[in-house]
Amino acid sequence: MRVSWLLSDVRRSVTRNRAGFLMTTAVQVVCLTLLGLFALASVGLARFTAEARRQIEIQAFLEPGADPAAVESRIGRIAGVAATRYVSSEEALADLRAELGADSTVLAVLEANPLPASIRVTLAAGAAGPEELADVERKLALLPGVAEVFSGAETLARLGRILRVLTLTTLAVILLSSLAVIFIAFSTVESSLRARSREIEIMELVGATRTAVRLPFIVEGGLQGLFSGLAAALLVLLLLAIARALLVPFPLPVGPVVAAGALLGLALGLSGSAFALGHLDQ
Repeated sequence: MRVSWLLSDVRRSVTRNRAGFLMTTAVQVVCLTLLGLFALASVGLARFTAEARRQIEIQAFLEPGADPAAVESRIGRIAGVAATRYVSSEEALADLRAELGADSTVLAVLEANPLPASIRVTLAAGAAGPEELADVERKLALLPGVAEVFSGAETLARLGRILRVLTLTTLAVILLSSLAVIFIAFSTVESSLRARSREIEIMELVGATRTAVRLPFIVEGGLQGLFSGLAAALLVLLLLAIARALLVPFPLPVGPVVAAGALLGLALGLSGSAFALGHLDQ
């Protein structure tokens, strides 16, 4: 079978129902765009959470008059602690002033430095999980000379819960969107099969092979899925670029997004075509 004849046959089939083809393709683009946005959001939040866990730092605030060296020595012997650093109250105030930047003038009203000295604790790579973090916090709070412990564990736990909900939502969106794209491809190919039923009968009567009869419809569904996937990938990149300009910078994985969109659209389109042709044989 010549490729030129195959593509010409597919073009004729699409041209006969151009409006329907474009409409169903647009619906596929919407479904695949939603799928891509949810998937990238889940991946992005997972990376952010993992990075936050790697960079987590516990602050053990010291009681007035506590011996920093003695407290730091005891902290260093706790399992899971990788490093410690003493931060004086003056250094803490300087850090706060640097973080506030132009707004640091509000600190001028303070008559005295209200910030306590602290020991900043960095955890080992394998000790940044929720259970390990809670265990280290509990041990730090029991040390003599430690007044209070803060790590942001609650924020990390909240991020973890959000990530779990988003992951489950993404899986549901992926499933529903994939089924929708397959059903649309199925409906498109089935419509083409009905419109060309007489032509198919004639082809079979004159000895056309099974492959020659069915391949154009498989290509039609596959091309529709491929175009939908590419369009959805470009739309996702556009939306991410807008979000990047309005919010915070983050890397745009252009190549992987386009490739994943094209391959997913092609696979779903071919699946829908295969289901339609299987229905024809029944």
